[in-house]
Amino acid sequence: MLLRRLQLRNHRNYAHLDLSMKPGVNVFIGANGQGKTNLLEAVAMLALSASPRARREVELVGPVAAASRIEAVIEASGRRMELTIALNVEGDRAHRTIEVDGARRRAFDLPGHFRVTLFWPDDLGLIKAGPDQRRRFLNQLLVQVEPGYARSLSSLRRILEQRNSLLKRIAAGEEASEQLEVWNAELVRTGTEVVNARAKAVHELAPEAARCHAEIGGGERLEIEYLGPPEDLAAAVHNSLAEDLRRGATSVGPHRDDLRVLLDGRDARGYGSQGQQRTAVVCLKLAEAELVTRRTGERPVLLLDDVLSELDLERRSALLRHVATGGQVVITSVDAGPFPPDLIAAATVWSVEAGEVKPCG
Repeated sequence: MLLRRLQLRNHRNYAHLDLSMKPGVNVFIGANGQGKTNLLEAVAMLALSASPRARREVELVGPVAAASRIEAVIEASGRRMELTIALNVEGDRAHRTIEVDGARRRAFDLPGHFRVTLFWPDDLGLIKAGPDQRRRFLNQLLVQVEPGYARSLSSLRRILEQRNSLLKRIAAGEEASEQLEVWNAELVRTGTEVVNARAKAVHELAPEAARCHAEIGGGERLEIEYLGPPEDLAAAVHNSLAEDLRRGATSVGPHRDDLRVLLDGRDARGYGSQGQQRTAVVCLKLAEAELVTRRTGERPVLLLDDVLSELDLERRSALLRHVATGGQVVITSVDAGPFPPDLIAAATVWSVEAGEVKPCG
């Protein structure tokens, strides 16, 4: 899996960018706020169809015009493809158009054409934040490798919206409770698809994450556990009716799942230092890359944003040795200091300043 060319037009702080990417390690160096993260975000969008970072797509459109565009030439499974994501601002919203080789595609049809594994500082929320971010981690992995998962996830969101709306109307005496039966059945059917995919992925991730952590993290033992809904989801949905009506929301289902991260048997959220937590998250991401490789036969493009900060010298060196062993890697840093001279000598190095990218050396 390779990103051969990336073009940005009015994306965030990039008025215009046309970048030919190289295989192997690509290092982007620049001060904070110059556009390094924006660059990685654009690449990730080509894999996920939406920004993993922005709350509203209108935030992605720069100041030059009321539209932005991301174009790329990628190489996957021995063939080249052109991917495009265009945003056009209408009022306070942005309308998204996706194309693969010039043909229109829906958002849930794009993942799987191009695959990435992304780490940036916000991913520390995998340990520090609530379950939403851990579910997002699983979703962003699975839409890229599990056929039909993106469609199931889209269906689940629609089912929950419809069921929650109906719960409120039933509680207000506007609808009969029998109307829930069809949505309960849909919730169980689609929810089971999502839960099974997540449970299988965590089962595959766990040994890879533990192995990576043993190499990079030092003495602690890293474990992950999937906390899904009850095994009998149909019974759980039926038994939760009174609570759901009281709350006006669905209390049981994969939208309540979580992923527990443990270091030496203790919750990493309260036990780990900042460096330990960062190492654990990085190992989850590297385990994700290994899972993608095993399932698809191709390594994803590895996107690492400011991954080296808050890691001691030993962990930093171990991580760099690990990521430099193969595949295309895009890594950002405020300076070249953390990188071993031999890695920098073998890498393609770029400088980033105010939305301008230039080769170094």
